[in-house]
Amino acid sequence: MKPELLKCLNLAEGREFENPIDVIDEIRNAQTNIICKYMQPSPLRRSDWLSDITGGDIWLKLESLNPNGSFKVRGALTAVANIIAKQKNKKVKVCAASAGNHAQGIAFAAKNLGCEAHIFLPKYAPLVKRDATEKLGAQIYLIGDNLEEAFEAALVFSEKENAHFIHAYNNYDIIIGQATCAYEALLQLSDISKTPFGELDFFSCSIGGGGLAAGAGLVLKALTKANVVGIEQEYYNSAIKSFKNKSQTASEKAPHATIADGIAVGMIGNLNYNYMTRFVENLSTVSDDTIVKAILGLCEQERILSEGAGAAAVADMLKRPDFYKGKRVIACISGGNIDPQLLTRVITRGLNITGRVLRVSVCVSDRPGGLKRLLECVSSLEGNVVDLIHDRTYSEVSVGDVDVELSLETRNSEHQYSLLEKLEEAGFKPRMRN
Repeated sequence: MKPELLKCLNLAEGREFENPIDVIDEIRNAQTNIICKYMQPSPLRRSDWLSDITGGDIWLKLESLNPNGSFKVRGALTAVANIIAKQKNKKVKVCAASAGNHAQGIAFAAKNLGCEAHIFLPKYAPLVKRDATEKLGAQIYLIGDNLEEAFEAALVFSEKENAHFIHAYNNYDIIIGQATCAYEALLQLSDISKTPFGELDFFSCSIGGGGLAAGAGLVLKALTKANVVGIEQEYYNSAIKSFKNKSQTASEKAPHATIADGIAVGMIGNLNYNYMTRFVENLSTVSDDTIVKAILGLCEQERILSEGAGAAAVADMLKRPDFYKGKRVIACISGGNIDPQLLTRVITRGLNITGRVLRVSVCVSDRPGGLKRLLECVSSLEGNVVDLIHDRTYSEVSVGDVDVELSLETRNSEHQYSLLEKLEEAGFKPRMRN
């Protein structure tokens, strides 16, 4: 990691305080005087699906329904508003580097608060996030093949153009802004359930750089006896490594391809580390396959569209449901900006992982009635044929036989095993295909 980037991650300044109750007024102020002026509260609703799976009382905080589809708009509004307040009547110019959601948040804040926004994105940034940022009036710069290169360009621009650089997570105002998510959720839960804040056990959220988890930790420790459960993607586990080593530590396997691009962060910031180690007590990691299951489950069961990073909290519940048994939990669906093309691949992958689709090659007698017998066998166990390829030209089976590749809709993995067993018994020699 380049020195300029390490400096941003290691030297951010924040307020010193002994007790998190000391900053609650700042969080309440941000919620009342900034956030509520420019956006509606995101919905909080109970999930019967996840409550049944875990045996807990699970509530979903739908930050995916915020302007720009992410919790990031909270920190952006707070940071930009505070910069403008300090500059008084001077013209304000802000800049940021982001793979998407922070970029949209800064662009939204700048448009609504009346200042210039200059956003640096890596060339691979999802098109849906890039277009949304540009439509908000921000000046877009596509720089480099990774976020670090875009980050470096933003820092150079900041110095040259006298623009205020706003870090995506290692920034005190950003953390205070993100904290309003947990604060708002507590108010909603208290109002819905007619119980005090103390009835909550966990606030579960994704961790990339740690802004949301750090902010939620401040709120929970000040107002409740609940804990934050922070979820990282397995290859981007800087928070877990840092907690273990008792100092900021980079992820071991980053950079690595992941569906959860919003939390693909190589190292948490110094402010995030300082606050999380004091106020966050539970950390976990999830794989991309589990995140895919979570996205599919949210689509099917909750009618909620989530991006990879946004579904991390749900993925952890699917990974270890017993951890949440008997607990009242708010799970933050932190973002919903998923590219439609990626969503198509995710759904297909999710159906495969959960045993809902099956591709199998079978050997069929190349005589009249051979294919009919195969389809009757499949039909008898309620397998639904989606596609069929009948190959006698390039098949490796004997001349008297033919290869048939079937794509089937199935109910679950147990259903698939029953189908394969039936095909084997009938002499079709099934071979699973990826």
